[in-house]
Amino acid sequence: MVPMPTDAQPAGQSEAERSGGFWYPASGGAPLSAVDVLRAVRRFRAADLAMRNRVRSGMDMHDTDLVAVRHLIAAEERGEPIGPKDLTRHLGISTAATAKLLTRLEAAGRLRREPHPSDRRAQVLHATGAAHEEVRRALGSAHQRMLAAAEKLSPSEQHAVVRFLDELSGAMDEPPEQTEPTRDGEAGAVETAEGEHRTPERPQGERAAAGTSVPPESPRQP
Repeated sequence: MVPMPTDAQPAGQSEAERSGGFWYPASGGAPLSAVDVLRAVRRFRAADLAMRNRVRSGMDMHDTDLVAVRHLIAAEERGEPIGPKDLTRHLGISTAATAKLLTRLEAAGRLRREPHPSDRRAQVLHATGAAHEEVRRALGSAHQRMLAAAEKLSPSEQHAVVRFLDELSGAMDEPPEQTEPTRDGEAGAVETAEGEHRTPERPQGERAAAGTSVPPESPRQP
C-alpha cells in the first residue's frame, strides 16, 4: 500500500518548503554543509542590518547619510581624497541627491568642504571631528567585538573565510539570470527583505489584458 501524505509532509511539497524556507533545505544536522554556511551568512547580514538601524536611529541620520560619513572616514584613513562625484558613484544616487545630502551633513556639523589642492574647480570632502566621534562612539564597541571574533580564527581559517567571502561577493556581482515565466506568464517569485517569496505584479493594463481571452479590438475603418 502506498503511504498517504501526512500533515508533517504534505503531498507535492519540496524539502526546501518543508524546511522553513530561505531557498535552501536544512542540512539535517552535523556535519555542516554549504547550506549551513549560507544560513550563517544570512544571519550575519540580518545582524549587521539591525546594528546599522540602531546606529542610524541613535545618530538621527538617514541611512544614506550614515553610509556617506563612514565612507569619508574610511577614505581619510586610507589617505584618499573624496569629492562629490566620488561620493555620488559610491552611493549610487543622483548628483542632485548628493548635493542635498552634503547640505544636510554640513548643516549638522558632520561635513566640511575644502578646495582641491590641484584643481580649483573641485572640492575635497572631510568628515568633521564631531562625525568621527559620533561614529566611534556608536560603532567602536561593536567593531572591537567583531575584531576579537576574527582574531580567534587560525591563519588558515582566516584565509579560508577571506577567500570564501571574496568569492561570495563576486557571485553576487554577477548579473541576474533571466527569470523563467510561470504557467500564467508571470515572472518568477522574488524574495522580500522579510524572507517571503512574492510574485511581482504586472502593471494594471497588463493584468487586465491577461485576465481575458477576448482579443483587442481592431482599429475601426473609416
